[in-house]
Amino acid sequence: MNSPSSYSLLDFGNAERLEQWGEFRLIRPDPTATGPRIHPALWADADAVYEGEKGKGIWTHAKPLPDSWLVSFDDIQLVIKLAPYKHTGAFPEQQLNWQWMRERAKKTGRPLSVLNLFAYTGGATMALAKDGHKVTHVDSSKPAIGWAKENAIQNNLPADAVRWILEDAAVFAEREHKRGKTYDAIILDPPAFGHSPTGKTWKVERDLAPLLEHCAALLSSAPSFLVLNGYARNDTPDSFKRLLTGILRTQNADRKFLFEGGNLLLKATDGRELSTGTVIRCSFGA
Repeated sequence: MNSPSSYSLLDFGNAERLEQWGEFRLIRPDPTATGPRIHPALWADADAVYEGEKGKGIWTHAKPLPDSWLVSFDDIQLVIKLAPYKHTGAFPEQQLNWQWMRERAKKTGRPLSVLNLFAYTGGATMALAKDGHKVTHVDSSKPAIGWAKENAIQNNLPADAVRWILEDAAVFAEREHKRGKTYDAIILDPPAFGHSPTGKTWKVERDLAPLLEHCAALLSSAPSFLVLNGYARNDTPDSFKRLLTGILRTQNADRKFLFEGGNLLLKATDGRELSTGTVIRCSFGA
């Protein structure tokens, strides 16, 4: 595999993104990429285009591409592939989250036990495990966990740095709660809607609050942070803040916490910003 290079968002518009993934230029659909394209000449040089709806489309290649290659985000190397459901295995808008989590964890001055739910290919897992924290990586997709293990190899993680759990995230969190387990940090990246391999349906409007109740109970006596991403139309930092405040106060009325939140943003090379979702970050104090 070639040495890693970086990512950049070159242009967006007409419900598509033009992105540079290392040495390869890709076009992917994105319903949030509204408005016109600003740099139309750049689009002609794309190496591959995803055509069709998510999960029902295909990649059309302008030239042969490798099965996989590496792209770096700070000191993290992620394996990139052209997945059949338009994704590449990396989500660049999460880079600010990874940086924030690493800085917050560093301030504790100790190794943390981290629970990463809906962990997919493990960008957050790589970021925290590289700093010596012990991560429990939970995803219901066997291919996603296999991909995450490839990332662990590329990042030279010790064999015991990550505990790999192939299970529905909500089911696992509930079981860990019943087992009396605790974690110093929790990351949640749930979809707005989805299905597990067993056919169980996830609906964020119905299922998020019970999951967060289990997560609040899973926090240790000296937690560092909780990060929640959202992709549903009605998700906002304020709605997340209200939900988490009520749940955290119910679990521990004396616990002190501070929220910061906003949009998950991708900044294009020309300075424009593309919002891909919502995030709330909760840091805990004494």
